[in-house]
Amino acid sequence: MMEPSPATLLVEAFANTIDVEEGTDLLSEPGGLRSWLASHGLAGSVDERAFQQARLLRAGLRERLLANNGEEPDERAIAKAEEVLDYLPVTVSLSTEAPLRTEGPLAAIAAAWANTVATGEWQRLKRCPNHACAWVFWDGTRSRTRRWCSMRVCGNRAKVRAHAERQRTT
Repeated sequence: MMEPSPATLLVEAFANTIDVEEGTDLLSEPGGLRSWLASHGLAGSVDERAFQQARLLRAGLRERLLANNGEEPDERAIAKAEEVLDYLPVTVSLSTEAPLRTEGPLAAIAAAWANTVATGEWQRLKRCPNHACAWVFWDGTRSRTRRWCSMRVCGNRAKVRAHAERQRTT
């Protein structure tokens, strides 16, 4: 089974700073963003603009990862995240050790996404289609067909709902 790169793990962790099922959001205020960034080695200043950009970037990223799971994403959220990415300072160099240079913590997350796409790992990052869960997870299956964050929880709930629906229609 393939393991995710550190860049992909960063993207996954950033996307999961909101827990829909638990009702928690690590980016509910600028101090939360600062704490999360520091815990991932991404120190930098966080003003109101950076805080809002982080939330837009996360929302768009989560929608993109929902699309990886065959679901219809909110294209407006993706477009707003693209606008954020347009202004983040990421520079490409000829260095083979660090080809992407960044200024600021959000640019580092953007560079991690670029790395995830460049390696093809983006296809294995998915958002659970259960809207009550919406957890982002790594699909480590060979066929890349994992649909649910957990078959025991979300997958089982979906199967029970489908079974109940079939019973109602017969």
